[in-house]
Amino acid sequence: MLLSTVSVNESVQAFAQTMQDNDFTVRNAEQINKDPVAKSILEKIELMKKQMAEIKDEKKKQQEHQKFIDQQRAVAKQELNKELDRMNDKYKDHTPKASFTSFVSSKPADTQLVYWDMFNFQQQKVSEARKAMKSVLDNGGSLQEAREAYHNAGAVKRVQLIDITKDLNIKHGLADNTVQSTFDKYGKLPRYD
Repeated sequence: MLLSTVSVNESVQAFAQTMQDNDFTVRNAEQINKDPVAKSILEKIELMKKQMAEIKDEKKKQQEHQKFIDQQRAVAKQELNKELDRMNDKYKDHTPKASFTSFVSSKPADTQLVYWDMFNFQQQKVSEARKAMKSVLDNGGSLQEAREAYHNAGAVKRVQLIDITKDLNIKHGLADNTVQSTFDKYGKLPRYD
């Protein structure tokens, strides 16, 4: 009670000083307590101080709560990463690369590099398709639009596969450029009727 009176008196004095600087009449605390308008103003000032303090407390609580949420998210992310690492280690023999390694090892050594280049090409197309899908979703697109973007980015035309195969065979010495150039764009030899 004494603190609020001191606070009111200090507010009154500061208010009075401001008013005095602006050629207003100065009143002391006793005069203000007798004036109902001035008393009402002081009560409203005190009420505003309390409301400001409550707002500050609420903001502080929100910041602490957000900090707690961020800490929980960090813990959850660490646990998720641990679980993903454990899963990746457990199923490492069943990844696409591990399966393809098993497949390629059964092929003749001189053709294995062609298969690996084809695998790398396929992995690149999958990566591009995932990026296209993510881009659509990040920009607010629908799931259907994201799927279409994935399929469009990951699609490989038959003509493109033929060209890639031809180029890889030439690159790894399995075919001659002059022989490969006799095939048309569909991978067929020209017909002479």
